[in-house]
Amino acid sequence: MFNQSVIETQQVLAENLAHLRQCLSTLDELLRMAVANARAAGFTEGEYQGMYVDDHEIDRHLANSPGAGLWQTAQTPFDVLPWRLDQEHSREQLTALEQTVAPDHPFRFLRLVQAFNLSWSERTLLLIALAPEIDRRYERLYSFLQDDVTRRRPTVDLALNLLADSFEDRIEAWRYLTSKAPLIYFDLLSTYADAAQREPTYLAHFLKVDPRIVNFVLGHDVIDPRVSMAVQRFEPSLTLDSLVITDERREALRSALAVQPIFYFYGTYGAGMRETALGLCGSLGKPLIIADIARLKAHATDTLNAAPSLDRFEALMRLVFREARLAGGGLLLENWISVLDDRHAAPEWLMQMVIDSPHAIILSGAEAWEPHAIDRERPILRSEFGVPEFEERRSYWQSHVGNAEHDTTIAANDISELANKFRLTGGQIRDAVRTARDYAAWRGAAQVTTADLYLGSRAQSNRKLSNLAEKIPARYGWSDIVLPAERLQQLREICNQVQYGHRVYDEWGFNRKLANARGLAALFAGVSGTGKTMSADVISHELGLDLYKIDLSTVVSKYIGETEKNLSAIFDEATQSNAILFFDEADALFGKRSEVKDSHDRYANIETGYLLQRMESYDGITILATNLRQNLDEAFTRRLDYLIDFPFPEAPDRLRIWQVTFPPETPLAADVDLKDLAERYRLSGGNIRNAVMAAAFLAASDGSQAVGVRHIVHAIKREYQKMGKLVADDLLAKYGELD
Repeated sequence: MFNQSVIETQQVLAENLAHLRQCLSTLDELLRMAVANARAAGFTEGEYQGMYVDDHEIDRHLANSPGAGLWQTAQTPFDVLPWRLDQEHSREQLTALEQTVAPDHPFRFLRLVQAFNLSWSERTLLLIALAPEIDRRYERLYSFLQDDVTRRRPTVDLALNLLADSFEDRIEAWRYLTSKAPLIYFDLLSTYADAAQREPTYLAHFLKVDPRIVNFVLGHDVIDPRVSMAVQRFEPSLTLDSLVITDERREALRSALAVQPIFYFYGTYGAGMRETALGLCGSLGKPLIIADIARLKAHATDTLNAAPSLDRFEALMRLVFREARLAGGGLLLENWISVLDDRHAAPEWLMQMVIDSPHAIILSGAEAWEPHAIDRERPILRSEFGVPEFEERRSYWQSHVGNAEHDTTIAANDISELANKFRLTGGQIRDAVRTARDYAAWRGAAQVTTADLYLGSRAQSNRKLSNLAEKIPARYGWSDIVLPAERLQQLREICNQVQYGHRVYDEWGFNRKLANARGLAALFAGVSGTGKTMSADVISHELGLDLYKIDLSTVVSKYIGETEKNLSAIFDEATQSNAILFFDEADALFGKRSEVKDSHDRYANIETGYLLQRMESYDGITILATNLRQNLDEAFTRRLDYLIDFPFPEAPDRLRIWQVTFPPETPLAADVDLKDLAERYRLSGGNIRNAVMAAAFLAASDGSQAVGVRHIVHAIKREYQKMGKLVADDLLAKYGELD
């Protein structure tokens, strides 16, 4: 296979060079006629040719009419017909060959001509400048024709003389070298002055072909180094049929290709905008050039004044569009929003480049964009790329999980759960699977487990929420929490509503019946220490989702409008994080709306209304915890999916809490009677956990081999002191103070 590929590459190269030789032969015919003219005009090769001006040359210039070239005379004393016939014959042969080639022909010079729609005169100008880059014999020919041994590159004057026979034709050909002409606009050709000359005329400027163009003509595809930091080329690998997208979007894109629109894709990272652009070009059998114009704009910044140089940025963008034309494929301009001004308008020159692009052109950004009025025939088709629906997410998971290379075997139910719980884009799902494989490799495992995929999914969720809230690691399971059976059942129902959301909403069609988001809001009400935070922890552990506790001190602000900004930031980041939001002491923020007596009351109620709206639109789980349920606004309670009261534990529940709180490894002395402790002391679950921990440290510090009742009752005494209570009890009296 390798040898066959090498042979095919060599064959393409040989065909390209053969065509290039034939193109140069047409130039040779032109040069033969020019040399004959020069000799007839009195040019002679010699040791001092071009080194000084003699009387003969002065007379020749005076005899010529204005506008005639150096070796063009008013009357040519010889028959140029044979040279003209040879030149026309060579041109006809080349034209006949080029008209019969297939669209994917290997002739690079012809592809260059076609890409920029060059006329025969323009391609001749390009060939004149290109020739000495390929064969140095042209340097000697040009120095002879310019009567100057130091002028080895063609000047504008020489090029126009070769291209035109009359003064009028020379002036007409001049337009091919203006700033808006393709040769100059796309930097195929450039002009430069001789450093030894001060302010030379434009005719005395030299012509030079850009190195990127020379490499292209010779068959070498390397992105121009001036833009390579932000430009990539992708060969066609995907098609619209291979993309994981809805059939509706697939058919809309396929139909749009017929009208050659300007596509504008917008959405979040990993939503599939780049893959869709690749699929569009792949369906056309064309490569895709991808350019990050935000990076290009930054690269064009003047470091002296930290202001963008528009001239330099425009020059870089011309090179980008040149790369797309050279590739003969589509162009994707990412981060389009970065070039818009305050009016949300793109620079006119850039918009004109986009409109004039001959191939598929795709713009992409994070936000919606409505272009300002501009004359254009091409329609702009806008397409939003958000988080895909469940079925698409499941398809993404299935496409990335379970390939033979990594021997990954994950049950279909687990795939569905991942797709249901994590609202990730296609790119995030791909990255999550890669991260999961990293975790598996770290363990030295050959297979990726479901737990690895959960870790990978959480790793791909947006971590900015950590700056706004405290992440609570999941530590507890169902066996760790002690609640009445009905309360436990309610907690399990919360988990079930998340676990089976895809079946109810997607398979059973409830998503079409509900106008609000498919999230879940619950209120946990009860005094401190009754298990509210622990229950949120259990739900987080059961669902495999991150739990974030909101610090209300960072949310509530005395400044008008700041609270809404903080809430917006939290909910926006939570949406990206696939997280459970836990608002502790929620009555401070979610309290009853007050009667409007002044502007502060009015804005407080606005904050409450805004919060209600964000809760309803949030697709995740929101848990509100309060010690005083009666303080909550009824508008909140009506919008809650679950309202769970956490009662103060009675003796049987307290016994269970004592039992599950002591780890199995903890040695208990024979005098410890947990049942007696549960009946004697009315403590909440939080107080019991504090007492257990304190007793363990007391036992360890006094060298005991086991935790005894004296350690426990001393810890209980400390808990009562924190609560501001005094208890007269024989055990407390006996062990109130430790030695």
